[in-house]
Amino acid sequence: MKKKIFLMTALAIGGLTSFFLPDLLAFDTPLGGGKWWYRPTVKDKLQLTPDQMNKINKVWIEHRKRIIDIRSDIEKAYLDLEALMAQPMVDIQEAYKLAERLGQLQARRTEERIRLAIGIRQELSIEQFEELKGLRREFARRLGEKGPRGEKRRRDLP
Repeated sequence: MKKKIFLMTALAIGGLTSFFLPDLLAFDTPLGGGKWWYRPTVKDKLQLTPDQMNKINKVWIEHRKRIIDIRSDIEKAYLDLEALMAQPMVDIQEAYKLAERLGQLQARRTEERIRLAIGIRQELSIEQFEELKGLRREFARRLGEKGPRGEKRRRDLP
């Protein structure tokens, strides 16, 4: 029983870590994700050329395809783990193999996010990249003030 709890706790911590780790990187999803390079204010501020936008879009599309595959593999591994944990007697070795597989898949997902950042960085000049980082900081600051849904946060609550 303790082993089951330990394994599930380890998997939960690993999953949460892989979920939040990319947000700690300086360049995960600039300006909140999606196709930010098409937003008129961003495009104008960075002075992106149509060629740059096209290349960034190609990098992003290839990234999304790989992420979809990885996400599917992660869901399958969790489904296998769920089925294994539902058995009266858990095969510990099999559970550890699944835990290792999940860790590898989550590491691949993180690596793909970093590859996306590198691919986009390659298409920007140093000045554009610095401006993008400034826009991202401003976006994060405004998000912190207003919250994810746009409503103003109350700072006077305990």
